[in-house]
Amino acid sequence: MKVTSFQKKSPLKEECEDAYFQNETAQIYGVCDGATPLVSFQDEDGHNGAYLASHLFQAYFEEADAHEPLAAGIVKANELLGKKMDRYGIDRTQRHQLWCTCIAAVSITDKIIHCAQLGDCMIVAKYKDGRAEVITTDTVRGISERAKIKRERDRMSGLPVPQESHFLNPAERLLYNRSMANTPDGYAVANGMKEAAFYIQTRVLNRSEIEALFLCSDGLFHPDFSLVETAQCVWTNGIEAYAKQLERVEKERGIRPDDKTALIIWLHL
Repeated sequence: MKVTSFQKKSPLKEECEDAYFQNETAQIYGVCDGATPLVSFQDEDGHNGAYLASHLFQAYFEEADAHEPLAAGIVKANELLGKKMDRYGIDRTQRHQLWCTCIAAVSITDKIIHCAQLGDCMIVAKYKDGRAEVITTDTVRGISERAKIKRERDRMSGLPVPQESHFLNPAERLLYNRSMANTPDGYAVANGMKEAAFYIQTRVLNRSEIEALFLCSDGLFHPDFSLVETAQCVWTNGIEAYAKQLERVEKERGIRPDDKTALIIWLHL
């Protein structure tokens, strides 16, 4: 088995809010993407909530035991995240103040590959027969559209929701979107809420059928390619070449670059 990692900080950020882990002893691998905070909190070392969330998960899984199910590990790390926010006096009733991270992880045994995910970190599998499949669902995708539908539904129910002109302000849209974390109409994320446990996606793959895995944060999503096409580009040409091509497209089109993190796992060399 061969594992290749890639990470590049967005030039628009002071520090990389992504993290990844390679626990060779337990054969656990994953990518985390901290959600850029909407508040100005920093700890004594100058780290924001996104960095703290993603790196807490990184630290947890770097020491995780192979016998602990991935989903249980995510729940435990999420509980630790909540406790850490409490130590810093974060008001956890205000969801926009919560430290958040998405995660996609795999635990590999001789026969089985366990997958677990929250948010928009993604996993793509390459089968020995040539097929490629996206293993996870991006629950962040379309959140703004779902939020608009929910606001309209709530207004019709008589709830006090500002008119849509209020949400033309991007900051107000983001605040509202964060309020939908770990709800049926919203998106899944590790942010200390116990409800996150209900939204963890899991999947089991037969290792003997899988040739390679691609795990990535959303900073590596391509505006023109499907995620399968992205993974195939990476498997064929390498992550460095793909990332450079994506950066050229982002620059040409004025797309704001995000942190970029990936793990490429070849199971059969």
